[in-house]
Amino acid sequence: MFDGPPAWLQYHKHAIFANDENTLYLSDHDDKAIPVHRYRDYLGSNNNFVLLDFANVIHADALAALAGTVNGGGILFVFLPTEDTPFKQRIISSTANYERIEIIRPDSDLKQLTRQILASHLLPDDAPSVPLASQKAIVDSMIDLPGTCHLLMADRGRGKSTTLGLACQAWIRHYRGRELVVTGPKPSSVYTLLEHAASSVRFVPWDKLLTEYPDQSVRIIIDEAAAVPMHVLQQLVQRFTVWAIASTVDGYEGCGRGFAVRFLDWVQQQRICKVHELSLPVRWSAQDTCEPWLNDLLLMQVSSDNKSLLQFDSNLALTYEHLHASELNESDLAAVITLLLEAHYQSSPNDLRLLLDDNQQRLVIARRQQTLVGVIWYSIEGELPPSLHEDIRIGKRRLNGHILPQAIAFYLQQQNVLNWCWWRVTRIAVHNSVRRQGIGLNLLERLNQIAKEAKVESLGSSFGASPEVLDFWSQTPYKLIRMGRKLNMASGYPNAIVAFGFSSNSKELVKTLHEYAHAELDWKRHITVAVTSNIHKLARGILTGFAYGNLPFTEAQFAWSVCDMKMPIQTAGLTIPGQILSATEDLARLTQRYGYSSQQTMQNQLRQIAREYLELTR
Repeated sequence: MFDGPPAWLQYHKHAIFANDENTLYLSDHDDKAIPVHRYRDYLGSNNNFVLLDFANVIHADALAALAGTVNGGGILFVFLPTEDTPFKQRIISSTANYERIEIIRPDSDLKQLTRQILASHLLPDDAPSVPLASQKAIVDSMIDLPGTCHLLMADRGRGKSTTLGLACQAWIRHYRGRELVVTGPKPSSVYTLLEHAASSVRFVPWDKLLTEYPDQSVRIIIDEAAAVPMHVLQQLVQRFTVWAIASTVDGYEGCGRGFAVRFLDWVQQQRICKVHELSLPVRWSAQDTCEPWLNDLLLMQVSSDNKSLLQFDSNLALTYEHLHASELNESDLAAVITLLLEAHYQSSPNDLRLLLDDNQQRLVIARRQQTLVGVIWYSIEGELPPSLHEDIRIGKRRLNGHILPQAIAFYLQQQNVLNWCWWRVTRIAVHNSVRRQGIGLNLLERLNQIAKEAKVESLGSSFGASPEVLDFWSQTPYKLIRMGRKLNMASGYPNAIVAFGFSSNSKELVKTLHEYAHAELDWKRHITVAVTSNIHKLARGILTGFAYGNLPFTEAQFAWSVCDMKMPIQTAGLTIPGQILSATEDLARLTQRYGYSSQQTMQNQLRQIAREYLELTR
């Protein structure tokens, strides 16, 4: 890892490229490099040299993922930002206990360091011959049990994809005429599998499988499963015969251990399954220190404490602490991250970096008998510069973070909320052994007290609206104020927003938005809606956001329907395509259904009609 001034970093970067021009190079600022957020595109690759250039922010997900693509004997180069942060300090201090994980600074003696590395040999390993005994055992089991769904769970570099490729060859030998299809995030992600399958299988993108292939028409293998949205995996399992699913265990794909826990539980309820594990690394030496260093640095391995059963008297009082993650000792920090990884399918190593480096991310933790049993992670949002308000409302600007105020300002056209201080509940996590005891609700009540004392305008949360999560929030004072139309790609559910107001202004707005949200839900269920003056006023504002801004038509359908109930479009002398206000399709299907040449053309024509309607019905 290189830590120094920009010019010095640039010099060493050029030296690395001069040595090997095939170095996989990702950067968060260099236009000549692969953008670092595209790291998932290279999960299935094998590289001798990888260079990660973090000039702005250390992308922990990319670091964890791409370290696992480096071959034994290869080198991972990491260029650290110049700004000193708690997470950067954690990286630097973590290297002290691991050989061959080096920090290089301007005053480092590179010649001496090189001699030390060359003199420090790993214990010799016999070159592994494929298949290993463990891989052959899995292939044999897969052939012997063709009707079983085989689950290959292991850390990166253990030979999962190789095993599946060899199993494909064996399948063709034993079951000629029965075609296999492999799917995954993209072809490059399953390159190793396809290479070892030797033309015995073909790749089909998962979206093509779901839209163009009849149910049960093919037998499929899913590789790099944690990089595929959860609801897509569920559809694939329900619609096709799934012979095998492979995924890493510790969330290198950016989805978290919660994915493995939840998906494995679900799929084993749907299909007869057999779980296989591969523990020994194949791509590098078992004595290599890079992987254990990353596991310790990023706290990616679930601790034994979280797996064990906690025995408590449920009547014992909880104690609470309100703090920033950088204030926690290592044990408590690990416990918090473990709870978050277990509780949510989208947890990732970047969560740790964000919690340590961003002062707007805070925690409330609950203990029972000194043991950490629950945590709320919340974000401080809002109070945005007035000069940005109008651009945010019309959808011209969207700042990083500030999810609640920006969503309410844009989707519900409530620009004034951008002035407020919001606390957004990002995650609530409780230890497996003490769930269903009201600890999450107690934590939320404690957060409400802290927020009230801090004179916060409003609290809220945004989440994938699964029945389980909606049921939790229904037990709180928070009110549903928005249910989105578009399904979240990760969860498969629409995004919901709940809120709770403290000031008179925020209480009144939350009440109005809650009334509107429930009216919209009734409308979607074809239940007659009583249009109050508050609902109508809000609807006209949202329709204005569509007519004169960038609000999508599907987000303004209910608003226009409400206005039409008060003043029918035909009465105003205007016409729009029949039934389009009540259509439930997305923009793409609406465009096709009503014969428009493009979504933009359709929306532009409808915006013009909406402007005329608003003018005529003032």
